[in-house]
Amino acid sequence: MKLKKIRLKSQHFNIFTRYFLVFAAIFLVTFIALGTTLMVLVNSYSIDEKTNLLRENSKTVAANVSNLLIVNDMNGTYSTQKVQIAESLDVISSCIKADIFVCDVEGNVIICKEQTGMKPYYTNSMVCEEHKMFTVEDSLMQSVYENGTAVTRTEINGRGSYVVGTAIVAPVYTQGNTEGSNAIIGTVFATVDEGTTDIVLTVLKTFIATAVICLAFAFLFIWLTTRRMVTPLQQMSVAAKRFAVGDFSYRVKVSGDDELADLGIAFNDMADALDKLESSRRSFVANVSHELKTPMTSIAGFIDGILDGTIARDKQDYYLKIVSDEVRRLSRLVVAMLNMSKMESGDFEMKPKNYNISDQIIHILLTFEQKIEKKHIEIRGLDNLEPHRVNADTDMIYQVIYNLFDNAVKFTNENGYIDINVTELGEKVQVSIKNSGEGIQSDELSKIFERFYKVDKSRSLDAKGAGLGLYIVKIMVEMLGGRIYARSDSRTEAEFVFTLPKAK
Repeated sequence: MKLKKIRLKSQHFNIFTRYFLVFAAIFLVTFIALGTTLMVLVNSYSIDEKTNLLRENSKTVAANVSNLLIVNDMNGTYSTQKVQIAESLDVISSCIKADIFVCDVEGNVIICKEQTGMKPYYTNSMVCEEHKMFTVEDSLMQSVYENGTAVTRTEINGRGSYVVGTAIVAPVYTQGNTEGSNAIIGTVFATVDEGTTDIVLTVLKTFIATAVICLAFAFLFIWLTTRRMVTPLQQMSVAAKRFAVGDFSYRVKVSGDDELADLGIAFNDMADALDKLESSRRSFVANVSHELKTPMTSIAGFIDGILDGTIARDKQDYYLKIVSDEVRRLSRLVVAMLNMSKMESGDFEMKPKNYNISDQIIHILLTFEQKIEKKHIEIRGLDNLEPHRVNADTDMIYQVIYNLFDNAVKFTNENGYIDINVTELGEKVQVSIKNSGEGIQSDELSKIFERFYKVDKSRSLDAKGAGLGLYIVKIMVEMLGGRIYARSDSRTEAEFVFTLPKAK
């Protein structure tokens, strides 16, 4: 048993874990997708901004070189004009965090930002050792010559870089041409290493910090939600195990108004119904056992007394009559139980017809004549009883009226009365049977039509009842389209009222 409980708890934990992991995975995948998309968009925007910045500054440098140098000066030897260009390259490169250098028409670097101050004077070179190793691809040079400017991603000395090239255009004078014609005398290149830019890193850090906080709250929310989903199921599992051993006292705690709450309410309603059914079953077993045991014991005792001579011959008829009454009581109990079973299963066959219920009431009342005279009961209402036709099964209504009269006679006090009233109410005929005697408590009025229920289990007046009569009466009346109820406005009266469809 302990191993079984442990296994069931593990299953519940696995259900919770699966729900939690599924929801957590959905949140993680969503955040990763959003983060990746955001980084791609920000990086693309950053690259566009960066290349535009490189393009504008390379144009500025190209215009400056065009104003200071002529085609014959496009080489790496020292000159003051080239030093000015190198210094401007250094300032611009520092501002935009890029590397800017000037090449001749063949793609060789002739001026770089490192050669400022007196260094180029002593070395007689405007190119540092690092830039001397730079090589520009022929395809990039060709694109610059054809379009005047070019933007591309390429490798420079093995490093991936974004490169913007701008042609340096200056007038070139030839012999016999004093005005000169514009021609490309070199190229300005601005490069920046590819990779994550500062803005992308800033956005990435901000997104990660925000995502961590959101995920923390999301995981907490997921944990609470999945726990709230699984807890009622765990409670229902516990309740089902207790129901299996006959304990119907456990109830699921219900909170909220969602589908789980509805399920919990339905489960508790089912538990109430099972508890009620189990109580009825136990009461049924106890009542039926008592109802069967008592007469069978009496029958066996009287018959044994007759057979062994204990009961004298002149007393045998008296005791045989008692045996006959007990056998009839057993027969009535069995018939009642069979009828109850048929009605609950829907197998009870009805044969409704048009007839006068007032005649039936008088006929049934005559069968109680001896009991009525013995208790000196006054019958009221017969003088005003008029014919009233109903559409119902005569046998079923006979049993209904018989049971109600039997209860009325049984519980009416000595020298009391039974009041009968039949009236028409629209499309219904109403029958009322009121008797004097002890009334019915208000808290018991709603229970007297329940199966196996007795108004007072300790009263000897109802000692022979099994608590099935009024239950069967209620089912029969409702099957015929009517309604039955009881009322007791005082402690000295009780009244049963039922209605039936009026015959057309």
